[in-house]
Amino acid sequence: MILARENTTMTSGVRQTGPRKRILVTACCLGLFAAQWAQAQEQQATTTATESSAQEQDVNTLDAVVVTGIRQSIAKSVETKNESNSIVEAISAEDIGKLPDLSIADSISRLPGLATQRVDGRSQVINIRGMSEQFAGTLLNGREQVSTGDSRGVEFDQYPAELINAVTVYKTPDAALIGQGLSGTVDLQTIRPLDFGERRIVFSGHGEKNSLGEVSADGDDKGYRASASYVDQFADNTVGVALGIARISSPFQEEHYKAWWWADLDAVDWGDPPQAGRPANAIALQGSEGWVKSRDLTRDGVMGVLEFKPNETYHGILDLYYSKFDQDEVMHGTMWSNDPWFVGENGAGVTYSNATTTTIDGHQVVTGGTLNNVQPIVRNDSNTREDKLYSAGWSNTFKWDKYTLGADLSYSRAERNQSVLELYAGRLDGQSIDFNLGAGPGFNQYSLPDMADPNAVYLWDPQHYGHDGRLEDSRQEDTIKAFRLALNRTVDSDFLRSYDVGVNFNKRTKEKVATVYFADLPNGRAPQLVDPSDLNSPTSLGFVGMGDVLSFNPRRLLNEYYDVYVSESNDDLRKDFTVEEDVKTFYFRANLDMDLTDRIRLRGNAGVQYIRTDQESTGFNAASTLSSQTLGTSYGDILPSLNLVADFGDGWMLRFGAAKTLMRPPINYLSADSSAGVSTTAPFVWSGSGGNPTLEPYRARAFDLSFEKYFGEGNYVGLALFYKELETYIYRQNFPNWDFSEYTPDPNGPVPVSNFGNFSTWANGTGGLMRGVELSTALSGNTFHPALDGFGAQLNVSYTESSIDPDPNDSSLGTDTIPGLSKIVANATVYYEKHGFSARLSQRYRDRYRGEYSALFGQRQYRFTLSERTLDLQLNYDFPESSPLSGLSVLLQANNLTNEPFRTEVSESTGTGLFFPEEYTEYGRQYLIGFRYKL
Repeated sequence: MILARENTTMTSGVRQTGPRKRILVTACCLGLFAAQWAQAQEQQATTTATESSAQEQDVNTLDAVVVTGIRQSIAKSVETKNESNSIVEAISAEDIGKLPDLSIADSISRLPGLATQRVDGRSQVINIRGMSEQFAGTLLNGREQVSTGDSRGVEFDQYPAELINAVTVYKTPDAALIGQGLSGTVDLQTIRPLDFGERRIVFSGHGEKNSLGEVSADGDDKGYRASASYVDQFADNTVGVALGIARISSPFQEEHYKAWWWADLDAVDWGDPPQAGRPANAIALQGSEGWVKSRDLTRDGVMGVLEFKPNETYHGILDLYYSKFDQDEVMHGTMWSNDPWFVGENGAGVTYSNATTTTIDGHQVVTGGTLNNVQPIVRNDSNTREDKLYSAGWSNTFKWDKYTLGADLSYSRAERNQSVLELYAGRLDGQSIDFNLGAGPGFNQYSLPDMADPNAVYLWDPQHYGHDGRLEDSRQEDTIKAFRLALNRTVDSDFLRSYDVGVNFNKRTKEKVATVYFADLPNGRAPQLVDPSDLNSPTSLGFVGMGDVLSFNPRRLLNEYYDVYVSESNDDLRKDFTVEEDVKTFYFRANLDMDLTDRIRLRGNAGVQYIRTDQESTGFNAASTLSSQTLGTSYGDILPSLNLVADFGDGWMLRFGAAKTLMRPPINYLSADSSAGVSTTAPFVWSGSGGNPTLEPYRARAFDLSFEKYFGEGNYVGLALFYKELETYIYRQNFPNWDFSEYTPDPNGPVPVSNFGNFSTWANGTGGLMRGVELSTALSGNTFHPALDGFGAQLNVSYTESSIDPDPNDSSLGTDTIPGLSKIVANATVYYEKHGFSARLSQRYRDRYRGEYSALFGQRQYRFTLSERTLDLQLNYDFPESSPLSGLSVLLQANNLTNEPFRTEVSESTGTGLFFPEEYTEYGRQYLIGFRYKL
């Protein structure tokens, strides 16, 4: 699949995308039309009001909303956006435990300027305004949350949508908001039972199926989801209780192909041996892989809320949340290297025969032929993961006279235990592989010998890794303990409504420990056949023409066939670290409310935070003498913020925000690990690399402007502009005059010529700008014409650009985008809801971006991810109150209707500037059918 890219042309290595402008122009025209129509409606409403006072309508509030379901959810969300003093986006559940999507990440990603990054086929992390999840803050009921990954980015698939009642995304900072991010802050909210005002019991259940079917004998394509919730009030509505439980057992299937790397090996002098039959000066693929994965996810979530409000003086709320997330994954596939450096068992390298080339942008690319003397490895992997997430918070509010005192105590902890096992097999001699690399999107095609023959495929190390299997067990724990005091005082003033002062103490500790084992066959690692009783049915890789591969349960074989022992390199030892942060936040906020004129009301807030951070890390100094080291630093920041809303009446609003913001470095960057050594060839100089516990945050100045028009029930159109100037950014940098005097050279190695050399680490550097525009609207059909009653749409599109180059020292990549930046992000939802029936069709689009993913052996890796369009459908019917089935709803949902593939590309390795296809993976469609019953 050569240079396969939808609607994209390449000229001299520069990408050009025509449809982007058309998407943006279409959305802008729609917004302008809606605004003009809204103005006409307001004029008509004014005329009608003078004729009949009985038809008066206040378009500035949504207090009279009486619709239910989708329209009610949209109306509540629009109301939240309307009434906020900040620039926010919001989601509100249609009913208890009924958010618009079954995935909380999917729901959030439909908001203007937000996008989700798919991981293993499901939405997992959120990118806000073109910045990766590392730049976003995540709260649960206003409290900062830990992460189950090895950094700060929260994985939203840990939070069942059935237990979340609303979400607010703050795009502008607020001095009283603790734990906010640089790109934005996501606040997940559970229900408040006293606000709900009535008893409600809800049960739901869904069956689930993946369209790819069972891709392997030990996989499953069927699952289920079930949830139940209970909300009630007691003692004259002074005590409220909410309980919820949700379980998901979900199958995910995967058909995967990946091209390893591309290069014209004649264009550079890498000392590579010649390859017979390879066309001279042609770009060739140097390795390939194909596999299938079956992934079973089981998640149990529990939510509890106890609310107590005996009088107007005291209000207490106890929130508890727990989730347990188990993932069992099996992989069966094959892969090989065919670069000039690979030498087979017979001592010969890989050669080509009958090679054909295609001219692409003036370069010859090998697209077909036969590879000879390749030794494909058959991989059977078993990966398990168990995540546990705990969160508890106890808030107490005391009111007297003009004062309100709040005290909040919270605790959040995440635990992850992960085990990654891979075992190797293959034929004993070199093989010939026919290949055909197509020019269009899809899977490439290969022809392999029978890799499932139990009499010819042995357990051994065909690719010469130096071991016959590898196991890595890791454990990490992330804990936040926090306490907050806040005081609010109302003020009798023409411009100042009240002010807030507060302090928050936050202690965070993140620990990670990993152990690596090698598995070797006995008798000097002699190849061994697998007993037929230990084999599963062969797994088909027919989607890439690779035929069947030998398949087995590697956990079962590990103790039966292998000797297992600990074997850790310096890189493995450096994975262990502890990072501690003590963060003290002091803030003041003045809440403004005044009438500028008879028609213009100004509200908002102005405030400042002072944040004092003390951080330290302990990690391994993996030099010749292994030892631990503890390093750290302290710093303080003053962060002013301003949010103003000018309400011109008749639904017209102008919002302005200005602030200084920060985001502390990714936690894994702060690891105190390091490794160093002396070169084994003259001039015998030191070199090393490691983390940096003395890093300071990303810091930025942000400015926002938003024009909004609200009309009718749940209708609005908005145009937002934002500008962020990042004063600092964190880069991987080289320090050529690093002092290595505290490192001990290998006593059996060469003597260094001096104590100075090159050290590579993360460091603060200059930043750059980010800017963008967002257009969004929510429209109901009956606002235009009574015949359209029940129809509606939510549409948004955003454009973001940045001057930041995250790899300024890597000239081979040119100017890269920062992680998470898609220049174009668009969402469209159209729906119909009437007489109990509802239908919703939603599509998400994001432009190509630079994603951050888990890579080989648990490391993090940036990959150029191509554009995605995912389409979801939901059909629902609520039985009417007159029916014996009143309270029952039935639902049919299809996610990823078009089976949108996950695609990445990689730059050619010898500086041509061309990008070639890297990964192409399909996950299939997810179908759900189920019910929901409420009492």
